[in-house]
Amino acid sequence: MFSKKHTAMTKGILIILMLAHHLFYPGQIPMYGVNTLMEGQLRIDQLILFFRICVAGFSFLSAYGITCALKNSASRGIKTDMSVMLKRWIKLEAAAVIIYILAVLYKQFVLSQSIFEFYSPTGPDTAHVVFSMFLDALGLASFMGSPLLNVTWWYLSYAILVIAIMPFVFKAYEKFRYPMLPAACLVALTIPNNRGDFWNFLPTVFLGCAFAYENWFEKLRDWRADNKIIKTGKFFACLLALYLSYALSKYTSLEFSSLLVFVIPYMVYEFLSFVPILRSLLEFLGRHATNIFLIHTFIYLNFHDAFIYSFRDSWKIMCVLLGICLLLSVVLELLKKITGYHKLTAKLLQLVDKTMQTTS
Repeated sequence: MFSKKHTAMTKGILIILMLAHHLFYPGQIPMYGVNTLMEGQLRIDQLILFFRICVAGFSFLSAYGITCALKNSASRGIKTDMSVMLKRWIKLEAAAVIIYILAVLYKQFVLSQSIFEFYSPTGPDTAHVVFSMFLDALGLASFMGSPLLNVTWWYLSYAILVIAIMPFVFKAYEKFRYPMLPAACLVALTIPNNRGDFWNFLPTVFLGCAFAYENWFEKLRDWRADNKIIKTGKFFACLLALYLSYALSKYTSLEFSSLLVFVIPYMVYEFLSFVPILRSLLEFLGRHATNIFLIHTFIYLNFHDAFIYSFRDSWKIMCVLLGICLLLSVVLELLKKITGYHKLTAKLLQLVDKTMQTTS
């Protein structure tokens, strides 16, 4: 089956696309005088903008994983759904909170940049600063319109929203099945004055739910699996679908181009997971993908942009940022283990299970 290993490998690919999208977003290349491997600024900008499909990819994987958890639950009901959602939320918050605290300490005491001035630029307001920091640490700042210490943490608000709505998405798909996919696209297009990320990526949430519910990855792989010609055709069909997604991204809205994001995890599942070295590298990246996402903006934008972009060549910049993020992620996980942070998170997850069992 499409397993956690395949999910981790897919995250490894998506996190590379995310780094490239952020590092070389239109305007960054000329601003920092970056040398690129490609010619033509317009073509580079179009490709970098297309890499935002990584958001659709993470959205797809979140919906896929939660649907699998709901689908495979021994007993279905409100308490089971709440248990799945709460545990997902706790894992997400556990990853974010410690990084936020360390970033605040680094900003305040190493860089000597006032946290109070950031959250309350008009004057000292302790209550406002504390409340803003609380929202920011939990990934809720984007919801509430309060300042974001890390601008890319808007995705935390989106991820929390996806977690919250997944029981409803699952039940809607369970009842109506296939019509829910075009319905989600229509809803995303017709809601007036709501062209936010939630509506843009809602179709991929339903798509991830559908792939998990219908076992489409497994069915696609098993179709004529012994026929080498068919297998080769599948590979080239995937490449064509990726190119079509890129072409659509230039002329249509994200709702359409990102619907083909399932091709990335499918290629991992069908083809890439059997390549030993590549499999290990992508899986390693995927295991650290959450930390890389949470850390990277602090390094390349907030704190040390001059250092990161000083390497000039795009591939060097990517490698340096990825290397630093991986190193910090490894150290962070070691710190969590030494301090008992992992044990605390595990106890919270166990508490959720016990609470749900007691109330049932």
